[in-house]
Formats: sequence, structure tokens, C-alpha cells
Amino acid sequence: MLNYRIVALLILLTSVISPLAFQWFTHPDGSWLRPYVAWLLLIVSSALVYRRRRRRGQV
Repeated sequence: MLNYRIVALLILLTSVISPLAFQWFTHPDGSWLRPYVAWLLLIVSSALVYRRRRRRGQV
């Protein structure tokens, strides 16, 4: 079941955070591991969502 409030919140957060994250990634004085940290956060959050859905029996 699709929860439209969560989707709307994700779209809003993405539109606000994307420009800031892009500037953070491409800052010349930044660390080389910044993009990897972002990917790690994405993977961990996806695993947590999958784990929660699996417990509920929705997968």
C-alpha cells in the first residue's frame, strides 16, 4: 500500500537537500570519501526499510 504523505515528504526533502548535497560532494576542499558516505547511507537505509517490510510480511 502506498502512503502518499511519505512520498510527498520524500519529494520535498529531495528537492531541498539535493542541491546542498551536490555542493557538499563537489566542494574542492572536501574529503575523497564524501560520495562513499552518501552511498553507504543510501544502502543502510534501504536495508532497514527492506528489513522492516520483511518483518511485516509485505515482501
